[in-house]
Amino acid sequence: MRKLKKVLKIIIMSSMICFFVTFALIIINAIMGVLVSLDYYFMMASSSTIGLSIGLILFNSRRIFSKKLAKKLSKKVVASKKVVRPNKQQTTSVRKRKIS
Repeated sequence: MRKLKKVLKIIIMSSMICFFVTFALIIINAIMGVLVSLDYYFMMASSSTIGLSIGLILFNSRRIFSKKLAKKLSKKVVASKKVVRPNKQQTTSVRKRKIS
């Protein structure tokens, strides 16, 4: 179930990236005066989404599908506490005043 969530997260993230890049390209082309049909932009966005999703899944395949690595990543690291002892210099530098 966790593997499916990770893959779905990658697909959603790549589709958002490709949508914003395509939208920026549409705006830039409109400002420059280049007329291209919306079918071309839709085809480009869908093919780049599929390519980016497959590429990211293959790139992170060891992290997503490996059982040993998943166990290592899920372990919590507990930091050991160090005992701090006051320095002798700090205690000697403090002088007590006599109250008369």
